[in-house]
Amino acid sequence: MEKVKCNDAIDFNLINKINDKNFKILKALKDDKRSKVLLIEINGNKYVYKIPLEKNKRGWQRIISVIRGSESKREFKNYSRIQKLGFKGPTPIMYWEKRKLGMAIDSFLVTSYVEGKSAKKEDLLLVEKELRKIHDKGYLHGDSQLSNFMVENNEIFLIDAKLMKNKYGKAGETYEFIYLEESCHENIDIYNKNNLSYKIAKSLNSYLHWIGKLKKTIRGKGR
Repeated sequence: MEKVKCNDAIDFNLINKINDKNFKILKALKDDKRSKVLLIEINGNKYVYKIPLEKNKRGWQRIISVIRGSESKREFKNYSRIQKLGFKGPTPIMYWEKRKLGMAIDSFLVTSYVEGKSAKKEDLLLVEKELRKIHDKGYLHGDSQLSNFMVENNEIFLIDAKLMKNKYGKAGETYEFIYLEESCHENIDIYNKNNLSYKIAKSLNSYLHWIGKLKKTIRGKGR
């Protein structure tokens, strides 16, 4: 069974052309075992066509897709939420998924193309401002590394943001700044490191790093 979900504001002729693969591939933005991301062109306009290869194939991802849908469906909903909450991000155009026995076994997502660049350390103050806006609305970014913020005309666009409700208070907010700091590969001084929230968040961060290293060691010994 195949399912297509479209943005109601998008011309259906565009959807048909995507479904029929009636587009020009300009270049591959990413192409590895995890995902294939293509920059495509239709009627002179650019779009991003993303296939989450790894998550489409993983057994446990397929099982949980029975309840929450494919990775492409979740990303479509995330980008819709970003815009609904008043933040900037790629416009979700459509997603397609193929199901078997209730599980999503294949999918792809198409969004508008942001003509910007990934945020760098010199854009840190813009990123900080946007991250605090997210926190002020009671949400967490969900993957607050520097590369998940795009900059265009001094405005921040959210990429790969989960925008989940913050159930962890100040510790959750601080954890996102710790994660942002790690992606900068150097210390940053845009958040408070002298309070209880930092101690809690830093302890969790250290624990998760330890678990990650342990898993890699176990996998390495099993080979």
